Amino acid sequence: MQVVSRRYRWAIYGLLVVVIAAGIALFFAMARTAKDIRASTTPLLQEKIPTLRHLSDFESALLRYQLALNKYYVASIGRERFDHLEAQAGREMADNFESVRRDLAQAVQMGALRSDYDAVLTMGPTLERIMTTAPVNREQARTLLTDLNVKTNTIRDLLDKAKRDVEVSVYEVGDTANAGVDEITRLVHIYSVGMLLTALFMMYHVWARFRSENMLAFQAAHDPLTGLAHRGSFERRLRKMNDQPHTVVLGMIDRFERVIGGLGHAFGDRLMQEMAGRIKRAAERHGGEVFRLDGANVAILYKSEGDHPSFQEALSSLQEYMRQPFEFGQHEIFSSMSMGGAEYPRDGAEPAHLLQNADAALQAARDAGGDCFVAYSNALNTRAQERLALEAQLRHAIERNELELHYQPQQGLVDDGLVGFEALVRWRRNGELIPPADFIPLAEESGLIVPIGDWVLAEACRQAKIWSLETSRKFIIAVNISPRQFHHPSFLRRVTTTLGESMIDPTFIELEITEGIVMRDVERTIELLEDLRQRGLTLAIDDFGTGYSSLAYLKRFSIDKLKIDQSFVRHLRPNSEDAAIVQAVINLGHHLGLSVIAEGVETVTQRELLRSWGCDEIQGYFYGRPLPADKATQFIFEN
Repeated sequence: MQVVSRRYRWAIYGLLVVVIAAGIALFFAMARTAKDIRASTTPLLQEKIPTLRHLSDFESALLRYQLALNKYYVASIGRERFDHLEAQAGREMADNFESVRRDLAQAVQMGALRSDYDAVLTMGPTLERIMTTAPVNREQARTLLTDLNVKTNTIRDLLDKAKRDVEVSVYEVGDTANAGVDEITRLVHIYSVGMLLTALFMMYHVWARFRSENMLAFQAAHDPLTGLAHRGSFERRLRKMNDQPHTVVLGMIDRFERVIGGLGHAFGDRLMQEMAGRIKRAAERHGGEVFRLDGANVAILYKSEGDHPSFQEALSSLQEYMRQPFEFGQHEIFSSMSMGGAEYPRDGAEPAHLLQNADAALQAARDAGGDCFVAYSNALNTRAQERLALEAQLRHAIERNELELHYQPQQGLVDDGLVGFEALVRWRRNGELIPPADFIPLAEESGLIVPIGDWVLAEACRQAKIWSLETSRKFIIAVNISPRQFHHPSFLRRVTTTLGESMIDPTFIELEITEGIVMRDVERTIELLEDLRQRGLTLAIDDFGTGYSSLAYLKRFSIDKLKIDQSFVRHLRPNSEDAAIVQAVINLGHHLGLSVIAEGVETVTQRELLRSWGCDEIQGYFYGRPLPADKATQFIFEN
């Protein structure tokens, strides 16, 4: 593209050089032609035209001289008048003949003209002598006049021939001048056509340049994928709002990353374009301006207050638009959008502050499960700041030895004996325990769950090694594996390294993974579970029944145990739906050759029902609460 543009630029430069060179050449050609015309017309003006005038004046004087003689002969004028006219015409002839003689000095007819002219000059005095001598010889006078007419006609013929010769030369000069003018005209026409073509080409170039500049200006202010104005344009637009009331809505398309993960980035781009168009149409119907910030994030600017009915109607319309399915060939995608809004100036007088608060509201909408709108409040900002502070402190929790494991006992229902523990991570900050619900989701979101998970596994292996040496018994410790940890590329290597460093028998460790983990990238999961199983680890599916696992895949997974989620056990009673589900899971697990453990058991009734249905193990407050390592050791010896 750059090579073509460079060639195009040089073509323009070359064309301009040609036009300039043609203009210079035309200038010199016109100057040369003008010089030639001046050279040919100067003799015409200085010689030929005066010659014609001299010939005409001489001929006129000759005719007046002839007329004077004829009038004297017929006695229409007296002698005195004749003398005056004859003398005047003679002088005029003499003066003009001298000019003619100079002009036609080289002419061949000059000798005959001179001879006839001299003869004519003698006829005036001769006629006067005849007419004054008595008796008057009129026959002789008539003969003289006849001879005068002959001489006069001869002179006029000679003058006409001389005139024709001069006129021919005049015409030749005219032809030369016309040829020069025609040549200049032709060159001017050619130059004009060239200039017209050049002007048209330059007009096209300028138009293309303007179009390119407009395109570049558009691209500089808009997102290339969706055509929406981008973040920079959004921030500039906010700064230009001045004191006009407006509301900023930040939106994030829910579960968009799943589309990319399942169908690829190309499909995700097509979906993003369709979604952007739908968001823009819905927003503009209510006066909103849409901007794409990044990824699946958009911003919508409404020129109204957040509590105005039209604003609420705009949000409802936008949510309805987004809930409609997107169809791409055989794929039907259902989506929604989380939105957070902040109102100027109530929620921020500066654009940066307004965006920060709108983002806090968006985060609250996402935390609420998505597909909703949350308006900003001071509590949201406080919460966001607390989350940031909590994340910063969580990053130092391992190095500061603030994490600790608590162990919840698990009971076998065959002999009611202790079979193992589930390792549960706790965070003790400033002497107080932080609830797992407050920091585990934050660790998942920030990626800290991976190093925390590594620490939990290492600490569980270390404690299992201690108990095996102290009791000479095998107590399995179950460790929860997070989705991000399980799907990390180095997960298998980390587990293997941890087992080797702790020198623990791998059969002492049970890894608990959720249904959501195993159903993501099924083929890789099957291969990874098989590798873990071959290393001697026990594998369990946690929270079974709450996910979307397929029985067709379940039989292919290399697992040892199913763990019934506590939501089915908490309100367990005979002949209930929970009872039917629990019995089904127990029967399913046993038919697949798996052991089954139920968590959340809090009453003796629940335990006895599970025993009667053949459940293998239980876990819950009825048997034991999560205990620190020293308390768990005491629990072992007491049981």
